[in-house]
Amino acid sequence: RDLKGKFVCIYSIPKAGKTSLACQFPKNLLLGFEHGWNAISGAMAVDITKWADFKLYLRQLEKPELKEKFNTITTDTVGLAWEMCEQYICSQNSVQNISDIPWGGGYTACKKEFEACLRKITQLGYGLVIIAHSEKRVEKRSDDSEVEILGPAIPKRAYDIVNQLVDIIGYIDVTWDEDGNSERWLYTRKTPTIMAGSRFKYLSPKIKFGYQELVDAIADAIEKSEKYDGAVVVDSEVVSVITETT
Repeated sequence: RDLKGKFVCIYSIPKAGKTSLACQFPKNLLLGFEHGWNAISGAMAVDITKWADFKLYLRQLEKPELKEKFNTITTDTVGLAWEMCEQYICSQNSVQNISDIPWGGGYTACKKEFEACLRKITQLGYGLVIIAHSEKRVEKRSDDSEVEILGPAIPKRAYDIVNQLVDIIGYIDVTWDEDGNSERWLYTRKTPTIMAGSRFKYLSPKIKFGYQELVDAIADAIEKSEKYDGAVVVDSEVVSVITETT
């Protein structure tokens, strides 16, 4: 029922509270591809300046003592992570641009590398929070009118991986009243102008922004799944890792 072991992608405009929300997840370790946690008290974070650093930390996360210390891993931001992954593949192939690798091999290698590393986090039993900035794109409707769509600023190849992996893609929206007071909401379902989605069938499409509010909304969605669909619900996830010996 809690957020331990959940996989979430959160996106918004800068400084809307993405990183602050991630740092409230249980025993969170922030892998910072950008340094955005200075104002967050008690954040457990490390700087990632190149993809090799990321791979090094992933190897360390295999250790039992770190599995005891951390429950959730956050990547901030996924767009920068993809850029560093591309640079890593370029360096391995002694080229300047990923497109310089013949027959699209660079893009294929980058996608495999990126997906393998993100999946490793989930397979080790950690929860995963993926942070992205937002971007607008213009789409044409059938009547030739245009509409602006908000979505996560993630390159297409990386987005396909993230979309398959996470349980929720949520957008943080900031609204203002007549007195200039702000209010934040988390969208978890697609609207005509916002890209979002969830694997939780009964999750509210719009949640008051906040860690506990998200916990409560997911717990409510899970309980409804138990009530209406006969789902089997547990209070915590147990991950068993089976290794083969020869």
